[in-house]
Amino acid sequence: MKLNWILWCSLALICIVLVSDASLAQNPPALPRHQPYMPGPNLPGVSRGKLETYWIAPYVRVSTAFGRPTVAWFSKDGNIQRQTEASGIEPGFISVTAQKSSGETIWGVNEDWQITLPVRVGESGYITSTPDSRVFIEEFHPEYGLIALNIYLHGKLTTTVGPFQQYKADQVQLSDDGSASLTIWKDETRTTAQIIGLDTNGIIRFRVDCDGLVINKGVAPDGSGALLSSSSGLNEFTFMWYTSRGKLHSLEITPNPYLVGWIPKAHRSLFSTSVGYQSRHYQLIDWDKSEKLWEISAPGTGQMLAVGITPELLFFEEAELYKPGSWGGADWVFRSDGKAWVRTFYAVSVQDGRLVARWQSKDPRRVMGEDRDRFLWLNDRLFYITANEFTELNLDDVASKKNGWTIKSAPDGK
Repeated sequence: MKLNWILWCSLALICIVLVSDASLAQNPPALPRHQPYMPGPNLPGVSRGKLETYWIAPYVRVSTAFGRPTVAWFSKDGNIQRQTEASGIEPGFISVTAQKSSGETIWGVNEDWQITLPVRVGESGYITSTPDSRVFIEEFHPEYGLIALNIYLHGKLTTTVGPFQQYKADQVQLSDDGSASLTIWKDETRTTAQIIGLDTNGIIRFRVDCDGLVINKGVAPDGSGALLSSSSGLNEFTFMWYTSRGKLHSLEITPNPYLVGWIPKAHRSLFSTSVGYQSRHYQLIDWDKSEKLWEISAPGTGQMLAVGITPELLFFEEAELYKPGSWGGADWVFRSDGKAWVRTFYAVSVQDGRLVARWQSKDPRRVMGEDRDRFLWLNDRLFYITANEFTELNLDDVASKKNGWTIKSAPDGK
């Protein structure tokens, strides 16, 4: 009797297992959702202090300790000329924490000026500046639904543009030379959009109607033209060129276009196009003719870190995989499975997209983290800025192939 009871229990248990397996096969348990990687601490214990220091511009350093950034300006011989704590840091300006009795104070990064913004009631406006700090713009809203611009040159308020009927949530677009563009509604009916172009002194150069609903993509140097695209979701890769004569041209740029920047003092702009992260190309567009002047693939084989634009040359900086020589130094320095990268600069002709010269560092690195790398065109001089160092590139060295600049091909033969 006892044996039969044991057999009956065993059969019941087997049935339960089979039913459970069938149920799991039809309704498998939900797998845990993938969680994004969150870097952990670098040190054990509780952090009591962390210091971060980097260059934001030539001779301008940011140091952050205990969560409080301090900006210092140096003379060329290394002495600190002035410094202040900052609540916000941008390439062309910093914000200093406002006192209760006054508005926000703005300091120029590459020019020595200070602006105290008015205390405003209601919605705060967007603020921006050119990388060289020459032009600073404050958006503000005199009334609900209206927008106006205060334009400062060298830290002095020179003109106020507007007010206009605010167009959606669009913000002013500012070119590196200080020209600007703004999309607005033509009038209170809010049925027709307009585009306004401003020159480098904040003077309106044109104001024309737009075709349908648009997105402001950028303004050409001198403010004589602007690029827009449709906001309807159709023809999203088609760019429209507007001047004082209205819409002159339309041009489709694919795939996945991104406006990198403008050639100084010209109506030519550099676009990057890509398919994921695998295919990167660059196109130079002449908007006076509405045509593509040339298209090239990325000149190197690595990850693009920064692009610099000058009147005659384009500079591409890439992090490329380090390829040691036959002596096997990488195995000795970085162990058998280590990978390192080196900075490589490519100079390309604006005229025809031809590779002019290449410069490669001899210092391999293990860790990336170069998100602060950038070019700066300042007073007709080209600087390259990293977190730990800034340099001035000698364009004559590039042309004459001196001081490491060479016409030698890239590792893959490009």
